[in-house]
Amino acid sequence: MIYVDSSVLLTDNLEIYTFARLSYGAQQSMNNRKFTIRMLRSVDHPGVAQQFAQEQKEVLRAFGVTGVTSAKQAWQSDPNTYMFIAEDVNSGEMVAGMRLDRESDAKPIPMSEALTKISSEFRDLVENLRPLGLAEGCGWWVKDGYAGMGLPGILLRAGVSASPRLGINYIFGFPHQHTKPIMSKYGFIAVDVIGDNGSFVYPDDRYRSTVVELNTQTLHTTPRAERERIFTLRSNPELEVREGNLSLHYYLNYN
Repeated sequence: MIYVDSSVLLTDNLEIYTFARLSYGAQQSMNNRKFTIRMLRSVDHPGVAQQFAQEQKEVLRAFGVTGVTSAKQAWQSDPNTYMFIAEDVNSGEMVAGMRLDRESDAKPIPMSEALTKISSEFRDLVENLRPLGLAEGCGWWVKDGYAGMGLPGILLRAGVSASPRLGINYIFGFPHQHTKPIMSKYGFIAVDVIGDNGSFVYPDDRYRSTVVELNTQTLHTTPRAERERIFTLRSNPELEVREGNLSLHYYLNYN
């Protein structure tokens, strides 16, 4: 079941489902496309946070998801939420986004709502990792016309690279079988001590979703080439790089 109310935009399982469809969508023309990739804390940039939520809502509506509230979302006023956004340099538009929501006593990570109902072990896992700095990668969206460019993965890379500076040493995700390869590219592995090797039938019997994790400090499970990209970005949070036909300018300093 998809759960929507005034405080939850949408369960993150569907957010990642949308992220996967957009990532693997029809390839767009990418000649000389330039993007700015920025990290912002939601409480410090309320206008951007509101735009982020609105853009995500429009993307979900385009996929036939209705009943999404326009009320302010809880994450927008959470000091432990960081937005990662992609902006088209030519148009100035925000065209893609994702969030890192850090676990706290005041606001659990989004996936806890579903998983604590189906796995008692998950609650124990979160309790053990919270003191070490735990967050969930969630809230992915890509604007119409920008599918197939790999922007969700680029934003995930940015989030992983910045995490240690934010006190986030572990990132969780809850992808289903179609989206798990996307997160695996960056080193996310199944948390095999819960469920069936980390997997659950969720949100319904069409999907087998897996709890995945990444140690952002060591990146010991991340493929070498991607690990080197992340470490380079971590050492140079303001960096301009060429990736295929895309020009990316990262601004990942947090003041």
